[in-house]
Amino acid sequence: MLTTEGADDAEIIIRPCDGGGWRVEIPCSNCFKVRLVSSQQEAFALAQSHSADASIRVLPGNESAETNRDDLSSC
Repeated sequence: MLTTEGADDAEIIIRPCDGGGWRVEIPCSNCFKVRLVSSQQEAFALAQSHSADASIRVLPGNESAETNRDDLSSC
């Protein structure tokens, strides 16, 4: 399912946190693991270490209620 921002449920999502740092959303079976890191470089390294072939999307921190996964973890 594609959202209006172009993120697919099967992709790793990276987005900046409002208070600083970066949020990495990694798909699992029927859920997402959310990790917070201090830099964008760390976010990409974490995403690649999870899956070298993963499709990674960088999205803005502020977006629609449809795609923001703040219910899983907040920044």
